[in-house]
Amino acid sequence: MAATLTKLERVMRTVRFEEVDRIATYDILENDGVIEHYAGAVPDVPEGARIKGKAIARCLDMTRMPGGPAEPGSYTDDEGFAWQVERWTRWICKRPFEDFEGFVEWVKRRIVVLRKENCDARVLAQRTREHIERHRSYFAEGALDPDDLPVLVLESGVGLTDTYALCGLELHAMLLCTEPDLLEEWFEETHQCELRRVGAIADPALIPVALPYDDLASKNGPLFDPVWLRAHFMPRLKQLVDAWHARDTVCLFHSDGNLMPILDDLAGAGIDGLNPIETCAGMSIAEVRRRQPHLFMAGGIDVSQLLRYATPDEIRARCIEAIGEADGHGYFLGSTTEVFPSIPAENVVAMLETPKVLTAQEGEGGE
Repeated sequence: MAATLTKLERVMRTVRFEEVDRIATYDILENDGVIEHYAGAVPDVPEGARIKGKAIARCLDMTRMPGGPAEPGSYTDDEGFAWQVERWTRWICKRPFEDFEGFVEWVKRRIVVLRKENCDARVLAQRTREHIERHRSYFAEGALDPDDLPVLVLESGVGLTDTYALCGLELHAMLLCTEPDLLEEWFEETHQCELRRVGAIADPALIPVALPYDDLASKNGPLFDPVWLRAHFMPRLKQLVDAWHARDTVCLFHSDGNLMPILDDLAGAGIDGLNPIETCAGMSIAEVRRRQPHLFMAGGIDVSQLLRYATPDEIRARCIEAIGEADGHGYFLGSTTEVFPSIPAENVVAMLETPKVLTAQEGEGGE
């Protein structure tokens, strides 16, 4: 058993498959009850990020999406997309095009905007540093040791979700079938913007772990033809991973759904880890470990059924089972994406406290 580690040490040892003092935890907290349990207060809108940050510091080794709740309402952005906002989520309720022809013209304009987008490296780096340091200051308010803070993972989209999320899968599929070159151009310009951003902001001291992402699958398997993904997505994923690796940053790839049919392709693109291991969609910690033993994993504790409906004892048992399936290393315990508002707080606490309980039991057994 390793000596007591800092959160950063525990995270970096986990991604390297090295010995740790206990299994690391990774999750996204969007649950008032869990935040109140750890921070002692329900996150209100003005101070929500600060209160949430305190809770994160007390229960997680690594996290992302650290922002607090939003004031419910609606707004229209500069591009004409109308958004509905709720406490922990938002979605598009109206788009600035009425039909496919209007959508095609919008895509053409969007490509021009992306090409002209100026990547001021100094400004981007400063904004990123301010964002991370602001949330680290919130973590410090809740930490026992203000120098021992959770690792904040930064999202880094390959570019595919950034296209289909704006128009919906139906219009996206129509564009793929009727205007494949236009879709390819849009995808590439979106991707190039992200590569420029990485070049401006990457700093392993500030961002030791990045999250390349695109939601590629549902519970039934890939949303896109694997042949198309191998030709158009995987090379871009590799470019993005290589860009982060060139700056000494570890890459945890995120996609919901059943990725087993394209698991080997994702690994071949150079990713270091995989999240969220959506077990109810057909993902398996044991099978990922068997097929790609070098990939560290984060997640695997089902949020759709288990955390919602099981008892704390059943959840603890599943957590212990998951740790065993991962062979006790290269694994971050956490939910299959994020802790939603409707999950019973006591169930989430049971999950997050399991590594500490196991470590305490091992210590007692060694006495």
